[in-house]
Amino acid sequence: MASNASLKALGHAVSGSAGTAVSTAAVFPVDLATTRLKAQRVLRGPAAKESPPRYRGITDTLAAVYKNEGGVAALYRGLGPDVTKSIIDSFLFFGLYSYLRGRNRHPSVVQELSMGAFAGACTRALTTPISTVVTRMQMSARSDATLRQTLAAVVSEDSGILGLWSGYSATAFLTLNPSITFFVNRRLAKRILPALEEEDIPVAWVAFLLAAFSKATATAVTYPFQTARLRLQMSSEPDNASSDDNNADRPKPSLARLLREMLDKTVIGVLFRIIRKEGRRALYDGLQGELIKGFLSHGLTMLMKGLFYRLAVRLWLIMRPRLRNRLRAK
Repeated sequence: MASNASLKALGHAVSGSAGTAVSTAAVFPVDLATTRLKAQRVLRGPAAKESPPRYRGITDTLAAVYKNEGGVAALYRGLGPDVTKSIIDSFLFFGLYSYLRGRNRHPSVVQELSMGAFAGACTRALTTPISTVVTRMQMSARSDATLRQTLAAVVSEDSGILGLWSGYSATAFLTLNPSITFFVNRRLAKRILPALEEEDIPVAWVAFLLAAFSKATATAVTYPFQTARLRLQMSSEPDNASSDDNNADRPKPSLARLLREMLDKTVIGVLFRIIRKEGRRALYDGLQGELIKGFLSHGLTMLMKGLFYRLAVRLWLIMRPRLRNRLRAK
């Protein structure tokens, strides 16, 4: 029983990671544009050394990057690391989530959300460093910025190697994203798909739409935390860095000020700072692009995951008798 659950979890992990790799590559330019839109308030702020062009939307961002930063190649800067991150993320999440759910066939709503959040937190702990590097590469206008150079810059500019985990505090909240996604998707699929099968309506495309709608719902709920995570993953603001020269002349900060500075570096502190300085609308910069990306990405992921999973099952059914015969022959 346990071995069957483990084998099924492995099948979901492999098919899920393959589907994620396809969808990540397909929507990567939209992801890059969304990252630029979320970051441009800071990049164009008074503390910025240079003032990049102002982007007015997804198409405007894509056109500007294509025109000014090196053509099609610029739209896919950071694709390799992002696909790698997505494969690892998806493999671990689908595998762990499927395994946990296989041990509890009828979980409650709280249990199902908790399993998804736990699986998400474990996987993001391993892939946050790659996410930080990809974010920096997407924000850079340099076409020659390599993975190694970006990685070295993150480590040298921030808190050493711990700078690679900048924004992980937001992950505690963002782990609800896949939980909400799968919860909504399962509930809708359980009610809609059986009725459609009786009517001979193609289920694959309906499953795509259900998965895409579920992802869009979860994205809209958790989007402010994505904005906060991006701010945490961005390099330190220049005015903070330049003020380090005068630290010796300043009086020793009070305990209350130290606690306030520590809070400012957490996801909650970033959210409050954005609301206070830029308004609530700043939390939703780039939401349209993120919804488009989430709609296409998750829908395509689940569509491809289903195809890959059925293919893997068929291959296993074909190969299993041959493997048994070989073992008996020995």
